[in-house]
Amino acid sequence: MRLRRAKPRQTGRALLALGLSGALLAALAQDAPRFYERSAEGWFWYQAELPVPVPIPDPEPVPPITPEPLPPSIVADATAPPPLSAAWLRANLERYQQQAIDDPSPTKVALYLYLQKIALDKASRFTDAFQRVVQSDPALDETTRQPVGNYANLLNRVAGQHREAVLKALAGEAGIWFFYRSDCPYCAAQATVLQVLADQQGFTVQAIALDGQPLPKALFPDFRRDAGQAERLGVVSTPALFLVRPPAGIVPLAQGLLSLNDLQQRLVLAARDVGWIDEATYARTKPTVADRFLEVAFDAPLDVPADPAVFLDQLRARASGDAPVFAPTTPFTFE
Repeated sequence: MRLRRAKPRQTGRALLALGLSGALLAALAQDAPRFYERSAEGWFWYQAELPVPVPIPDPEPVPPITPEPLPPSIVADATAPPPLSAAWLRANLERYQQQAIDDPSPTKVALYLYLQKIALDKASRFTDAFQRVVQSDPALDETTRQPVGNYANLLNRVAGQHREAVLKALAGEAGIWFFYRSDCPYCAAQATVLQVLADQQGFTVQAIALDGQPLPKALFPDFRRDAGQAERLGVVSTPALFLVRPPAGIVPLAQGLLSLNDLQQRLVLAARDVGWIDEATYARTKPTVADRFLEVAFDAPLDVPADPAVFLDQLRARASGDAPVFAPTTPFTFE
């Protein structure tokens, strides 16, 4: 193999470059501190190149967290009803029930049941006290006025007997005007009831035809044609009934269909209102032992005291006007 000899000029350039490199390295070595002088770096001869720091963006602002509203405190509001009072239970019991339904945990269900038990116990104690007070005060005991149970049947029977006597006596002094139309089915039904009333108590019933035609089934054949009486009495609907006592006593009973019992009661009440029977007679037709009403006079102003005992005494002192007890043997008379 044949080697090429380097030219003298090229060899000189190479040696010059090599010399410059060595001089540069020696100068750098003199300026840089020796490794044992760099105590902060320890004895590590190799030091990894640090990465270029990457800029970290600022974090996005976190929206403020709004705390959930706390349940209203039972003592925060001075005007709120006392806890566990009837007003407090009425205002809050349903809320606790809904909480237990939405989240039926043992704690919430038990809490609702305890509150419900408190409310039921309050109602039970009130019922017991209510009965004791009523039994101890005749003015409040409805049994004094109208007994119940089997004795109520006795009162109804006695009152019915008195009403029968009053109606028969009233039938001797007054009659009934009956306005009808021949094509009115309610008028036909009312005519049947009036026929029973006439047969039992002896009332005279004068049928008056607004259309001039007789009733079906030939009821009350001695009818009269309306001659303007209906307009003067304000008849707007049929059947229309009026209690009439000659010479000029006319009392409206109804404009519409009535049962026999309702018709009898209205006859007695209408006679009482116009003074054809007195209060004693009317009272005997009602199934009551005595009509006891607490009528409080309001002619003088009443200051409501804070003490319930004082307020109760005031009401008892101002109560007046109790109706007397009427004996069943009081004779019946017309004025």
